[in-house]
Amino acid sequence: MVKIKDLFSWEDFAETFPLTALGARVCYSKKTLDDLLLEPKISSPVERANFLAKLANWKHFSVFAHSFTYKRVGKEKALYIGAKYFKTFWREDNPDYIGVSLRHYLEELTEEERALVFQKLATVENQITPWGFLKSEKTPARVYLLGGTYKGYGYFVFYIDGISRVATHQLVRHTALNFSQRSQRYASERDNYSIIPPSFGETAIELFRSWDSMANNLYRVLTQELKIPKEDARFILPHGRRTTIVVSAPTPWLLDFLKKRTEKAAQWEIREVALLMEKLLKPHLKKVELLKETT
Repeated sequence: MVKIKDLFSWEDFAETFPLTALGARVCYSKKTLDDLLLEPKISSPVERANFLAKLANWKHFSVFAHSFTYKRVGKEKALYIGAKYFKTFWREDNPDYIGVSLRHYLEELTEEERALVFQKLATVENQITPWGFLKSEKTPARVYLLGGTYKGYGYFVFYIDGISRVATHQLVRHTALNFSQRSQRYASERDNYSIIPPSFGETAIELFRSWDSMANNLYRVLTQELKIPKEDARFILPHGRRTTIVVSAPTPWLLDFLKKRTEKAAQWEIREVALLMEKLLKPHLKKVELLKETT
């Protein structure tokens, strides 16, 4: 039986490993990106590895999908892995080449093997320095290209803030992509706000803000005075609530998403975010190794 752990090692993921820490912290925090990047759980190699080791021990493997790499392993092995493991990346034009995430790798390891891997990853000094940033002029959206790899078909990781949960409900329908979103179960919604659609006129905006303020007050009463858990108090919040999400994928899958969501038929908010992502990604496409060979 072909196993990923026999073909890949922790060194293969060292380049993009730090990005997994940011994906993890976004889920549990309402801090800004600048503040998150200063946290020891993201900036300190040892604390970062220890933090992520705990998540792995708790079987919270999804955040490790933000670290990705490619390797030539032979056609038979590549095809087997591509067919067996969800969200690995295989293409017929390079049949001996396979892309896998750190999640795929870690899930195959024993607890003892994982502990040793995180000891090694604690030596990775790489820091997250965003490759680009754009702010929308039409919406509150702020989009960062956090980083990734040019190896193989490439893999890129985006941080998106100022987007509504309405839009992220659309975004997560693109299931080939990987996501880590701010959790209303763990992160407080106090002092948050909702995104107002541009079709709202003065009266509609006034009504909406009144409702949003009432929802904020009710959320405060439920969580602080009545001691209702945040995971239950969130039921009264508007769908349009602002959120933060980390999105990553192999380049071809990102391009498929962008093609669909930059169409004029796409809803205004997700289209605006997709346009910003496309503009940030475009200069990096010419550096992607195998993508250059096929275009």
